[in-house]
Amino acid sequence: MAQFPASYSLPRFINAVIQCAAYGAYAVIFGFAIWILPRKFNVPAVKMFFFPAIIALFFFATLNIVLNLVIEMDSILDLGEVKEKPNLIIVAVFIVEITFTLSDVLGDMILFCRVYAVWGSRKEVLFPLLAVLLIAKAFELIVVATTIQMTIPKKLTFSSRVVTFYRAFVYVFAFVNAFANLSMTVLIASRVLWISRRCGLKLRWYHRTIAVITESGIIYPLFLIIEGAMITTSLRPPSPTTIGVISMGLGPTLIAVRVGSGSAYDHQSLRVAQSSHIVLSTDIGLESQHYQP
Repeated sequence: MAQFPASYSLPRFINAVIQCAAYGAYAVIFGFAIWILPRKFNVPAVKMFFFPAIIALFFFATLNIVLNLVIEMDSILDLGEVKEKPNLIIVAVFIVEITFTLSDVLGDMILFCRVYAVWGSRKEVLFPLLAVLLIAKAFELIVVATTIQMTIPKKLTFSSRVVTFYRAFVYVFAFVNAFANLSMTVLIASRVLWISRRCGLKLRWYHRTIAVITESGIIYPLFLIIEGAMITTSLRPPSPTTIGVISMGLGPTLIAVRVGSGSAYDHQSLRVAQSSHIVLSTDIGLESQHYQP
């Protein structure tokens, strides 16, 4: 019976435990969001976009973690030997990369809608942010396509120049993507904090803190910061693709919980506050529609 060296297999087992723990927490929050969000189906944006989007994000995360565990198990059984991968593993790597890309695009769409919800149709806010997002997605497509191309086994050797360009694109994409997500988080968090104060609600500081954390989608930018810090210190982040997909879905799912519970802020909350009738809006995408329970 083959013996697995602890120095090789133990980190991968730890990665699997971290993945399962993160996915378990995500599954609990997702279940609560699915239960509570239908209360706001009277808002078209919630019913037609937000609800299907968080389901898709959870599906991508589920598929990603299952396939990534298969890849990890294959690596453990191979004991790090360099050899041709089975077709199943190649397909798994391909799907993992695709689910990462789809989750990233869908998560950014939700956060962009959230920026619109709290800032309204301000072109000076939305247009620059949209431009940065499009640039990030362009770099992401190049990185993902190159990664898949380098994974497929074929009698094709990549020159050192190609590998250098690939690594440069990876770093540029990581920076632009982190900047875009962090910008959306800062825009949402600062606006939510400002709206909560202007509404005149006598909330304790921790209520505002919870609102800022859960509505700003801070989890994925926080993951990117931690991942970048670990890479600069030569540490290997645990399953960055799978944990990244989970964090992409967890942020919007927390927003869904706030929306479903009727406690999410947006720019229409100010209009209601001016009429001395405070109601927390749940409309995430329609400026002309406001739901009052």
